[in-house]
Amino acid sequence: MTPFDFLSPQTLAEACHALAAAGRRPIAGGTDVIPQWRAGRFQAETLVDLSRVPGLSDVTLRDGEIAIGALSTYTELHASPVLRAHAPLLAEVSAMIGGAQTQNRGTIGGNIANASPAGDTLPPLLVLDAQVDLISAAGERSLALSAFLRGPGQTASEAHEIIRRVRFAPLPRGARSLFLRLGNRQGMVISVVSAAFVLQLDDHGRVEEARVALGAVAPTAIRCAEAEALLRGRPLDDDLIARAADAAVAAARPIDDVRASAAYRRHGVRVLVRRGLTQLSAPGGGEQ
Repeated sequence: MTPFDFLSPQTLAEACHALAAAGRRPIAGGTDVIPQWRAGRFQAETLVDLSRVPGLSDVTLRDGEIAIGALSTYTELHASPVLRAHAPLLAEVSAMIGGAQTQNRGTIGGNIANASPAGDTLPPLLVLDAQVDLISAAGERSLALSAFLRGPGQTASEAHEIIRRVRFAPLPRGARSLFLRLGNRQGMVISVVSAAFVLQLDDHGRVEEARVALGAVAPTAIRCAEAEALLRGRPLDDDLIARAADAAVAAARPIDDVRASAAYRRHGVRVLVRRGLTQLSAPGGGEQ
């Protein structure tokens, strides 16, 4: 590792001021930054530690919107009564990321900023229609998560900006949600394929709303617009589920890497989408 300076601001204003200078990058839990630095994939002259900045780790429900501070850890997300009641798939996935040490240190802001195609919080956040709030010494702005993610390790954030929070509306009463993933081992797995779902069915089993997102099968986590369009307004039967799975496979752009081949990932998309929609179609499946 190359030498670096270290700053520890005590307020958000101090953090924004510290990041306004060139060569500085933020750090929070460090679960992604440190391995990347050791591998030579992270460059900075100065690390700006955000962990002591107050007001960045709350999970609140206010004015019909859930807001999650960027420093909220996976442990805190899993335990959050707000998420368990109004966005349970995000609470559930938070207990699946790494081991206890990673869950205690890793933050949702870090997972978003890392922009890994396999980041497990990203498909759930996409189906929640999440917005990302950024702040810097120059001001504040918001972007849809889908626009924020640009490619592997690439985001729309400027070097001087901090992810302040992520926001989304609570799931409607009766909505069904689910997160599934495939990996090469049970413990501390990096997803080979992941999928998140939100469905709302009417009293006759017809799909009123459908959201499907995939991870680890494209340069970023993605929503499957064609699969969603196929599902809306139709009864959720085996034929429709199979057609939606085919549409999800068509949306994927997987690669061959050390964890899986592109062909295996396409097969995994079909399996997970069929499995997820089948589970959600069952009476009470994934319902809040």
